[in-house]
Amino acid sequence: WRELLGVEKVGVRDSFFDLGGHSLIAVRLFSMIKKAYHIDYPISVLFEAPTIERCSAMIREAIGSVVPGAEGSAPGTPPRESHRSRYTHLVAMHAGEGGSRRPFFLVAGMFGNVLNLRHLAHLVGTDRPFYGLQARGLYGDHAPHETFEEMARDYLKELRTIQPKGPYLLGGFSGGGITAYEMAQQLRADGEETALLVMLDSRLPVSPPITGRDKALIHFQRLQRKGPEYLINWGRNRLRWEIERFERRFGEAEAKQQPYELHNEAIEAAFRGALPRYRIEPYPGAVTLFRPKLDKAHVLGPERVLSSELEFVYYDNDWGKLVGAVDVHEVPGTHDSMVLEPNVRVLAARIRACIQKAEAGIAAPARAGYSGLMEKVGNIPVAPAS
Repeated sequence: WRELLGVEKVGVRDSFFDLGGHSLIAVRLFSMIKKAYHIDYPISVLFEAPTIERCSAMIREAIGSVVPGAEGSAPGTPPRESHRSRYTHLVAMHAGEGGSRRPFFLVAGMFGNVLNLRHLAHLVGTDRPFYGLQARGLYGDHAPHETFEEMARDYLKELRTIQPKGPYLLGGFSGGGITAYEMAQQLRADGEETALLVMLDSRLPVSPPITGRDKALIHFQRLQRKGPEYLINWGRNRLRWEIERFERRFGEAEAKQQPYELHNEAIEAAFRGALPRYRIEPYPGAVTLFRPKLDKAHVLGPERVLSSELEFVYYDNDWGKLVGAVDVHEVPGTHDSMVLEPNVRVLAARIRACIQKAEAGIAAPARAGYSGLMEKVGNIPVAPAS
């Protein structure tokens, strides 16, 4: 921990997060754990075991009294999959906290990692259970989901062990919003209500194609803004892209990768493969959309505005044509930084207000029907708001 965090003195009960730990450091930490003990953990276990004391207890429980170490293990020993949680997807993001309010469930983005949502979970409030839903395939030899329908079905199976009956409070960050949308659809088909469906800058699975005419206009507009320098930089970037493509094709880039990854490439490939296969259906309910300021880099014509990342720009991210209503909130930051400090403070405050409003709108009979529920997950009691 001293080496990774750059901290001279570390106590066994000091929190990884309080010492400045983040997802990139966590990846390196679990790489070292995997190498030393041949145990494959998802980095989300840091929510359960954020200290050396608790992390070592998990390792000790997995390996028994014999410490593998460098000398005690046979080379090439395959990593064991060891995670004390009974969940594959569900991650309690308030260890030992959460109170008795109605839980909020948030699906992670395309890569399925919930660690970047820690700040948001904390700021939305430790008086409410907050669960992240992480992707299958982050660790071990599990294959990622290949369809959003299957993903939503498995997520709901675990979610319902926490809250068997609705109304539900759901959300999704980026690509996770598509999964949350499908979860709301499946709940509706089962006769359940989703009181709040939050999307954090989520977009539709498939966008309109960028035509050859669009590309020509984009180059022309960039040339007008930047002059001849644009052509020089474009040529350099194109050459760099071709070199990287060549290296990937012949395997040279693979040798440059870190020894431990979060199976990002496999999860991303499965996610992108699922996008065109998803048959998205209209949803009569409302969606609450949080997004950054619109990046209108290229205006190509009516209803054809592209961002600097060459994504189509719509006020409501184009969800309005599918859902009953879209409540749009513009928040500071970019697509990625909106969930990070300091921008996340604004986002969290507005989500908290939306959750309170949704709870206030839940009918008394539904509230009464839910009031008998009380299940304990770890140290987290789960029950409705009074």
